[in-house]
Amino acid sequence: MANSDPNFGCLFNSVQREYPDPVEAEVKGNLPGWLLGSLVRIGPGLFEVGNTAYQHWFDGLALMHKFAFHNGKVTYQNRFLRSNAYKKAMKYNKIILSEFGTVGIPDPCKNVLERFATHFLPLNVTDNNLINVYQLGDEVYTATETYTPRKINLQDLSTEDQTIDLLQTFGMMTASVHAQTDRDGCSYNMGTSYLTGCYYNVIKFSPKSHIDSALSEDSDSTSCSTVSPAMSAKLLCSIRARNPLKPSYFHSFGMTDNYIVFSEQTLHINVARLAASQMLGKPVSSCFEFDREGRTLFHLVEKQTGEKLATRYEAGPLFGMHVINSYEEDDHVVFDICSYDDDELLKKFYLDYLRHGDQDGKRHFPITEVRRYVLPLRIDENTPVGTNLVSLSYTSASAMLKRDGTVDLTYEVASDIGIDMPCINHSKNNGRPYTYAYGTSGKHKGDFMNTIVKCNMRTKACKSWHKPNHYPSEPIFVEAPDAVDEDDGVLLSTVISSETQRAFLLVLDAKTLEEVARAEIPEKMTCPITFHGGFFH
Repeated sequence: MANSDPNFGCLFNSVQREYPDPVEAEVKGNLPGWLLGSLVRIGPGLFEVGNTAYQHWFDGLALMHKFAFHNGKVTYQNRFLRSNAYKKAMKYNKIILSEFGTVGIPDPCKNVLERFATHFLPLNVTDNNLINVYQLGDEVYTATETYTPRKINLQDLSTEDQTIDLLQTFGMMTASVHAQTDRDGCSYNMGTSYLTGCYYNVIKFSPKSHIDSALSEDSDSTSCSTVSPAMSAKLLCSIRARNPLKPSYFHSFGMTDNYIVFSEQTLHINVARLAASQMLGKPVSSCFEFDREGRTLFHLVEKQTGEKLATRYEAGPLFGMHVINSYEEDDHVVFDICSYDDDELLKKFYLDYLRHGDQDGKRHFPITEVRRYVLPLRIDENTPVGTNLVSLSYTSASAMLKRDGTVDLTYEVASDIGIDMPCINHSKNNGRPYTYAYGTSGKHKGDFMNTIVKCNMRTKACKSWHKPNHYPSEPIFVEAPDAVDEDDGVLLSTVISSETQRAFLLVLDAKTLEEVARAEIPEKMTCPITFHGGFFH
């Protein structure tokens, strides 16, 4: 089947107006009284600037959305991120900075030499952080896959001047949009440095409490109140890309109690083509190459020491943007990821296809599946060759040691329904064994994500929420304050109807996936499909 919704294209219209002041939403149902805090989400909001237009869904100027919960009421507000990409676009009424699928126009303020240099140096890289919102210590940052996460004010969604320049500090041109936060408050991120031979860098950020403690011992140091967690960033580990001219693309990574888990996949970025893309008028998306015959490498980095395990773990070709969770159990690392057979998904997200479909007006989207890889940790000279080393009773994933010392991994499809945009009970189970994953899926083969799914990762059984011609964004799990079970809580997702072009916040019981409540935003306002976000107490 294929998506044949005649109104589907309206989901990718531009938002014409901001609403920076909170407006009360109409609540229907029984909103839990304990639900206090703010759901903040981000995604593309503006696809046209003057006579220029963005070409890809990943390109639109970033629009932030906030749903605030207090005393059974919900307010909504939105605001465009004041990135350099946004400010320059508004100043010149045209697209200046290049995006994933769109080539920008040289900045009119640059002289001829600067414009020429832009073709070869990272001077035209976007800071249009439309993909995610995450927390570092007490600060909240927006992020895309470039090197400048930007701080926002959580109260009014205003954009602050503070950025983390990973290029200047660590030589990183790219970064994962999904940072990982540990139970001790430390956060981790990864990015790729192209400047010194092409390395994947793992960065560690210390929490404010660690910084304050260190500064209190040094009376000459900067006042604790002025120190940002971003200033604590340190290089934990550098992993050399196996092919420096074609490093792996990655969107997220895994973390367990003791390890950072990185899958070096077979979707590559052609560095030579990337270097020439601006001069040739080609977008970044044209530099991607998927190797159907290639091998995926899994790297384990010890969080305490920064040392990479010497064992070489290999699997077949893989493209997946979102790691669901990873954890350690009985001397194994379990790694669950939303996967695709190739990178065709990225090509389906050009706006012309999303708005108009193919010649028949239909749209066909790739099928995702949940793949589980299991990496045995204890590999030594006594480990048998050619036998399955995975002893976990609940998985059919296998790992076999080859004579050359490589451990060959075969994945298990770990859910009856494939999902993407996943979430779990993060506060309780991130980096640890878990049972339930939530995400979005197509109701029928080839559909755009139009269903919210709950997966039991031990039994593969699934539950789902679906309403025709309604399109949910990534669900966010919020745990109930008196939670006993892993799934005691609610799921929050913004949903837009293609029939009415109206949006609402959906609240589902995380156990049953039954609707608990919804908060409908006023008709004059719109909340388009967003990518990622978080719930902040």
